[in-house]
Amino acid sequence: MMNMYGKELKFPEDLYYSEEFIWVKDLGGNKVQIGISDLGVKAVKELAHVKIDAKVGDQISKGKPIGHVETSKGIWEIIAPVYGTVMEINPPLTNGNAYPIQMDPYGKGWVMEVEISDENEVKALKKGSDESTKAWINEKVEENVPLMDDDDDDD
Repeated sequence: MMNMYGKELKFPEDLYYSEEFIWVKDLGGNKVQIGISDLGVKAVKELAHVKIDAKVGDQISKGKPIGHVETSKGIWEIIAPVYGTVMEINPPLTNGNAYPIQMDPYGKGWVMEVEISDENEVKALKKGSDESTKAWINEKVEENVPLMDDDDDDD
């Protein structure tokens, strides 16, 4: 799937996704890594600055803000997709650097690692490999990111 800027939109099937475009990767042992999905990044075009409000050792609550990003379209809150304890914050993000999220949202752009008390929370999110999740992603992409039509190609 390509957006109008010719950039591929990626949605790894081994990840889980929240309604707020946050991804969750199960690291095993009740630990997860979370970040902003490619859809979240591409929907705002450009991330200028990131501020993580949660600190290592903090309890985070599902549905509550854990930080925000300043974008070309304004301020966008990063909403916790799970309950848990913050174990680590991605070091480049602690000084406000949003570049890793912009360039590699599923790799170097992870936001934090969290220890959860109930692994069923992750399973309650949208699994990337599920057909219903793929349909949801397609719907959200159409709502949030201008896509290229096949007719837009130069002949």
